Amino acid sequence: MSEPRYFPWIHRLAWASLVVSVLLTIGLGGAVTSAEVGMAYPTWPDMNGASLFNFFYGELAGEHGAGANLEHTHRQAGTLIGLMSIGLVLATLLVKGVPAAWKRLSTLILLLVIAQGLLGAFRVTENAQATGVIHAVGAQLVVVAIVAMIVRSSRRWTLDRAVRRSAEAGKLRLWSLVAIVVLFLNLVAAASLRHKEAAFGGHFVLALTASAVLLGVVWLVARHFSDHGPLWRQARRLANLLGAQLGLGLGTWAFIWGPMAGRLESEKARFLAQAGFATAHLLVGVCVLAVVTAIYLEAKHRLLPAKSGAGGDEAA
Repeated sequence: MSEPRYFPWIHRLAWASLVVSVLLTIGLGGAVTSAEVGMAYPTWPDMNGASLFNFFYGELAGEHGAGANLEHTHRQAGTLIGLMSIGLVLATLLVKGVPAAWKRLSTLILLLVIAQGLLGAFRVTENAQATGVIHAVGAQLVVVAIVAMIVRSSRRWTLDRAVRRSAEAGKLRLWSLVAIVVLFLNLVAAASLRHKEAAFGGHFVLALTASAVLLGVVWLVARHFSDHGPLWRQARRLANLLGAQLGLGLGTWAFIWGPMAGRLESEKARFLAQAGFATAHLLVGVCVLAVVTAIYLEAKHRLLPAKSGAGGDEAA
């Protein structure tokens, strides 16, 4: 059996794809929704007759309004992640020695990105709010797939084949998977709320449920895997992100529906507070999903159930 090879530049390309996907594509997409400028350009792929690659933002803002720049840049970011996904596929298919799992993951990422582009086009050309909800959920699927690529292409994952046996391995796999599922359900509710297709109550209940499950995942790692470096680091990261997410969620509620909604006299200041909190809440939520996905992959592939008759944790 040949020794595994580490391809650092493929790993770095996957990381760059994640950054572009989260900060530019999803972040700007969230800002577009918060600013309600998703229909700034009702045409696709052109921008009211202008080129997608027009970088004269000042002229565009003067002609179509400042909010149009958000939609314009969001589409450009979508094109960029598409090009990076194509590069990832070519790298995994053409370079000798790349594992088959990487090839499958890179192909999946590209297919998801293509689907996202088509959904975005349909949302614009048909002015379909429901499609906007699906588009938002699809963006999270892209993130999950890219995180899987990052984990699988990392130096430790490629070169270190060590696994660990634990009586709690099955529990951690189960609850981290449950956390991912609940997060997606909450995402559907949140995206529906942001696109004014649902009420706040559904998102609130699912947010509390997701928080409880995520805290359970953190507790499992702290209780049984605090000596497992990668899992423990991810669990601490997850706990910090969850705290920030709950705070941002409270701030979003306070400025949109709660006591702060009428405190700001300036319409511009009120808009900036509402859009800022809502977009930050979305971005941290994506980071939560990314980290719990990494925990699930670590638990699924690096932890094995304890051997029959073995009590407690047992090293492989």
